[in-house]
Amino acid sequence: MKSKYQRMSKEEKKILVERYKKTEKGKYIMSKIRNVFIYGVLSYGFAVYLFIDAKNIWSYIGASGLLLFGSIFIVASIRLRIKNLTRFAVKGK
Repeated sequence: MKSKYQRMSKEEKKILVERYKKTEKGKYIMSKIRNVFIYGVLSYGFAVYLFIDAKNIWSYIGASGLLLFGSIFIVASIRLRIKNLTRFAVKGK
């Protein structure tokens, strides 16, 4: 089921994000979500490097785990962003 944020047009989304970032809570939460996304991308990239440089089975297992956690971080940051923006849009503050 689509949330209110997902049903908005591009212009409405931009306006909502700008309004949300102007609030104190919005600044804090968006910076934390951005950090989680960056950690996910960095761990994903490092996992790809470990796959290329792997010498034994344990290297592949470690790289697979890191790849999994990087993917989880990326998906979680996107879902948290949508959840928080939807909550803000519904409240209408």
